[in-house]
Amino acid sequence: MMRQKVDETENVRFLRQVTLFSGLPPAGVARAAAAARERVYRKGSSIFFEGDPGEAMFIIKEGAVKIYKLSPDGKEKTLAIISRGDCFGEMSLLDGLPRSAAAQALEDSRLLMLPREDFLELVASDPGVALKIIQVLAARLRAADQQIEYLAFGDARGRVASTLLDLGRKHAMPGPNGYTIDIRLTHQELANLSGVTRETASRILSEFEEDGLIRIQEKSIVILSEEGLRSVASF
Repeated sequence: MMRQKVDETENVRFLRQVTLFSGLPPAGVARAAAAARERVYRKGSSIFFEGDPGEAMFIIKEGAVKIYKLSPDGKEKTLAIISRGDCFGEMSLLDGLPRSAAAQALEDSRLLMLPREDFLELVASDPGVALKIIQVLAARLRAADQQIEYLAFGDARGRVASTLLDLGRKHAMPGPNGYTIDIRLTHQELANLSGVTRETASRILSEFEEDGLIRIQEKSIVILSEEGLRSVASF
């Protein structure tokens, strides 16, 4: 992890685009930008671990972050893949409990870190921040509900299709022949998100490619047929 000098003007412009801070009065955004500290994490480095004290929240300026949990026997369950403009780590600041999951940089990433005291002061001074937090948490609950539904009722192909559609909605770059998922995931990481084994995920990706639903190129996945994936994901 490396520290970088923060350009407050740059961060004000950036925070205005972040859901949690958009729509706030200029003074509130400026206060958050002034309190923020920039941190750089290299690919594969840990940002925090499950059980750590919640001392700050983070906003992704560049890169991608994996949120995950480990089972008692060391198996990893990926909860989310997040990227530019996404926030994480705020729950521990609100309830004072240790981190409920771990966070790791999937790519070289630049993050803004907002210390707990500054975050709580911002929440207390502007009701709009509290409302935005409720909206963000509600969206995560809905996403978690959908994930539980697919894990409970969907078959392996449906789970992988649903994961690809979700990644496409959040991280895809449009191209002439489809949408490229703009995050390079290993088959194991895709399997963890989908609740299947790595071998199953690899087999299903090959099947999807043969069916013309996706194309795999240079370790990236191009979605060729959203409609086809939605058909597979439905149950």
